[in-house]
Amino acid sequence: MSLTQRVDTIAPAGAIGARYRHDWQLFADWCTAVEASALPADPLTIALFLDEHSAATGTHRRRVTAINTVHTRCGYPAPGTAQALRERLTRRTRPRPNLRDTALEAIRRLPTTGWPGGLFGRRDALLLTLTCRMGLSPIQVGRLQRSDVTFDGRTLRIPSHGIVVPHDPHESPRTEQVAVYLRWARLQAFTDRTPSNRWLGESLTNATPVTDDSVTGLQLLPAIRHNGPLLPSFDKWGHASLSRVGLSRRAITRILTAHLSGTPSTREQRQVKFFDDGWADAVEDVVEAISEDGADNIEPVEPPELSNEELAARYEAGLAARRGTAKAMADLEPAFEELDDRTDELLARIQALMEAVEQ
Repeated sequence: MSLTQRVDTIAPAGAIGARYRHDWQLFADWCTAVEASALPADPLTIALFLDEHSAATGTHRRRVTAINTVHTRCGYPAPGTAQALRERLTRRTRPRPNLRDTALEAIRRLPTTGWPGGLFGRRDALLLTLTCRMGLSPIQVGRLQRSDVTFDGRTLRIPSHGIVVPHDPHESPRTEQVAVYLRWARLQAFTDRTPSNRWLGESLTNATPVTDDSVTGLQLLPAIRHNGPLLPSFDKWGHASLSRVGLSRRAITRILTAHLSGTPSTREQRQVKFFDDGWADAVEDVVEAISEDGADNIEPVEPPELSNEELAARYEAGLAARRGTAKAMADLEPAFEELDDRTDELLARIQALMEAVEQ
C-alpha cells in the first residue's frame, strides 16, 4: 500500500484537499511510525511531532493548520491549539493544592502497630508528611536515601532540599513531623540489626499504639548499617524489595491518591507465625487441602539427605540468583524517572512553541 493510499484510509481525500496533502501526509506517516493515532490526534502527539520536525515558525503554523483543518472536516475538535494543549496538561500545570489538613486526617487514620498494617502505616505516614507538608515531589521522595535525612536530637534536616524541621512538642505525636519520621527511621534501624520479618512483625504486634498523649522519644538514631531507599516498596506480606531503588513516582502518586481520597487499601492484620519468605502459609494451605481430600494413606515423601555443606551451597545459590535478578532490574526505575523529567522539560518547551504558532 502506497503512502497516499495509507493516508487516505486515515482521513477521506475530500477532507485533506490538495492544499494540505503534503503536511498531512508527513504528520500521518510520523504517527504510523511511532504507533500514535493521527485521527483523532492527541494535542501532545502534535506537540511532539513539531518538536521532532524542526522548521521555521511559518512552516509549523502551516502544519498545525493542516492538522486542525483535517480534524474539523472529519467532525473532530481541532487538537493543534495552545488551549487544547493547556487542557491536556492541566494535571501538570495546575498549582498543587494545599493538602495539609487532608494529609493530617489521613495520617491519624493510619495504624502504627500490628502486622503488616503497622509497617505500611508508618511508611505511608512519612510519605504523606514529605509530600503534603514538606513539599517534596513524588520523584524527589522516591530518590531519597536513608542517609539523606538527619536528626540531631531536636531537628530533622534534609540538606539536599533545604528542609529544616524542628520538633514541635505542642503538636500531637500522631502527626508531628519529627515523630512520624522517627517511628519509621527506628523501624529501619531495627531491621538493620535484626533482618527478620518474623521479629519485626512480633515487635509491631506487641508495640503500644501511638495516641495524642504518647511521648516522643528524641534519642539519637543508631548509625545506618545498610544505606538504601528511605521509602522502599513491599509485597503484601511486608517483605522489602531487593532493589536499591525507592518507590516509583507512579507508586507514590497511587498511594497518595488513595489516602487523600479516603480510599486506601485495607490489609488484614495477621499473626506472626510465618517464615521470612512467606511460604509457610502456602505450605499450610497445601497440607489442609491434602487432609480434606482424604489422602492420609499417601506415603510421605522422604526428603533427600543433604549435608550441611550442600544445604549451605543451595542456600547461597538461591540468594545469588535473587541478587542477580534484582541487579539486572535495578537500572530500569531510574531510567523511567529520568524519562519523566525529560518529558516535563520537553513539554514546557513545546507549550511555548505552540503558543508562538497560535499567534
